[in-house]
Amino acid sequence: MIKIIASDMDGTLLNSNHEISKENLEAVKKAQELGVHFTISTGRDIDGVLPVLKSYGLKCECILSNGAEYRDEDFNILETINIEKDIVKKVIEMMNKVGIKAQLFTDRGIFTTDSQEEALKGLAYMVQSFQKIESFEEALEVARNQEHFNNLKYIENLEKFLETSVEIRKIFAFYNDTNVIRNMKFRLDEIEELAVSSSFRDNIEITNKMAQKGIILAKVAKKMGVKRDEVMVIGDSFNDYSMFTEFTESFAMENAIDEIKKVAKYITDTNDNAGVAKAIYKALGLK
Repeated sequence: MIKIIASDMDGTLLNSNHEISKENLEAVKKAQELGVHFTISTGRDIDGVLPVLKSYGLKCECILSNGAEYRDEDFNILETINIEKDIVKKVIEMMNKVGIKAQLFTDRGIFTTDSQEEALKGLAYMVQSFQKIESFEEALEVARNQEHFNNLKYIENLEKFLETSVEIRKIFAFYNDTNVIRNMKFRLDEIEELAVSSSFRDNIEITNKMAQKGIILAKVAKKMGVKRDEVMVIGDSFNDYSMFTEFTESFAMENAIDEIKKVAKYITDTNDNAGVAKAIYKALGLK
């Protein structure tokens, strides 16, 4: 019997309009009524998840920053896994040399090594890719009004920043040249203390090697006394891969990348056709 369901957020639980469909929401709440723990498993930080949960009246556990943080349904932190400061400095220096600017997901919000102007441009490139907006000027306006941009904090002196007690959960970078991103991933993969993944082909997401969605989920499940075959996972992208290698009851979205489909036990429908709801009903034997 399934006791925990862990679902990725973007491209999985959320449709192309970045909404939770009525079908998905009903399925999640039905599972919770049956006593199943539902966990959102995402690369976002808590500030990127809270507005979504509140707007749909959804209360659930959360794996955040690709597995660097686990929170219960009341948002209390259960587990954290941080990146060592010397490694953070090394990564940022490597990125700066090729023009990639980093965002740091921390226990105090999201910081960037970029200027406000350049951070806005970077976010606009991400908006273009994520929301399929052709006009860069339009993407700039969308980015300027995003809560993510308005909540960004800026690092003036990296060394002084790293000397503080701030805890760094994840390093995030987006760059509009996929060749540069790909080459940087290869170089970062050589640092054995890190786990390097991505949600999209033009971004990099870096955590401690133990801070992966599947690893932290396995750790919490063990503490709860839940067996691995009692955990179901759903996802679509590179940063979901560890969930699929840790747990056998796995569903890849129809819109998932091939690498995820190859290791999944099942393929469900797309994120625009309530694929999460269909996976939940199948796993719980409800439909």
